[in-house]
Amino acid sequence: MNAMEPCKKRENRIRFGIIGSGWRALFYVRAAKALPERFELTGVVCHTKDKAQAFAAEHGVFASASLEELLKTQPEFVICCVNKDSMAGIAARLMEAGMPVLCETPLATHIGTLRELYAVQRRTGTLLELAEQYFLYPTHQARRALIDAGMLGHVTGCQLSMVHDYHAVSLFRFYLGDENGRVDIRANRQAFPILITGGREGYVPGRKTGEETRVMAQFAYADGRLAAYDFAGTQYHSAIRSSHIRILGTRGEIFDREVRCLGEDGRPLHAGLTISRDAMTGTLRAIDFEGRRVYQNPFGWEVPLSEEDIAVCGVLERMGGSVRGGRRHYPLAHAFRDAYMACLMQGAAEEDGRIHTVDMDWD
Repeated sequence: MNAMEPCKKRENRIRFGIIGSGWRALFYVRAAKALPERFELTGVVCHTKDKAQAFAAEHGVFASASLEELLKTQPEFVICCVNKDSMAGIAARLMEAGMPVLCETPLATHIGTLRELYAVQRRTGTLLELAEQYFLYPTHQARRALIDAGMLGHVTGCQLSMVHDYHAVSLFRFYLGDENGRVDIRANRQAFPILITGGREGYVPGRKTGEETRVMAQFAYADGRLAAYDFAGTQYHSAIRSSHIRILGTRGEIFDREVRCLGEDGRPLHAGLTISRDAMTGTLRAIDFEGRRVYQNPFGWEVPLSEEDIAVCGVLERMGGSVRGGRRHYPLAHAFRDAYMACLMQGAAEEDGRIHTVDMDWD
């Protein structure tokens, strides 16, 4: 089959299309290639015909500059992988056409745009979900399994220096539970010099001095729980910056992969999560704690998959289930609430100030 021709429909596989051909879109292309028995990429929309031809030739998939041509391939849903400023507009266009949408993060970076997008979804009734992947990372799933088993008791707080903005707010929800009342947010932003050691393309040699902007924030929930945020974008790719998470509960805590708690016998227990990987592919197979399995990779390990690749496959599978009438991958109210709270945090950081949530349409 010519890469510029649409795929023929195959049964049972989750069929999806992509709008956008950048760095983020390639995660979904790789997922379809890695697990062809589960996923089928029907096509990709690129900005121009020339880019579409180049993308098709490089990746061996159908590509076009026309959304209408993509829709003719009959995907079950379309993933928006465009820039932040264009995201809401394209998602709205798809919803108007009745096409279920999986929107890459964020839904929007302005509260006004969030409200407009929410109004379109309510009016059209078209399925809209957010491709939030971080809580599907194997290590996050393993930590959550320990919490669900009661090892930390009542969770009271979370300190996160790992991901930015809406991703962090999503993880706060994942570990602390859903919050329904007012949240007070304090935040500030400060710039610091740093040696640049990496980027999306990998390690950067040399000693070029750049700048990292760090945002520090505190979320005080109505029921007394606290979440602390401390992050700079350099943490994603820097060779000299690390990332951390700490979850606090009445019976213990988890710090990164280390667990301290009271065991069933009432005595202190200190142990770590044990990760096993396939010797050939390097793909994570499972995570254990004290001889008990707390996470099993549901996608196998015959092909190389990073933790993020595993999470992205989880997003695709859940979205496929949502389209087919199953459980929602990421409830719409949560997606809008998390984006809204991230907007408030950034607004507070601009003024080195304090702000609080108010009831919004999605509440």
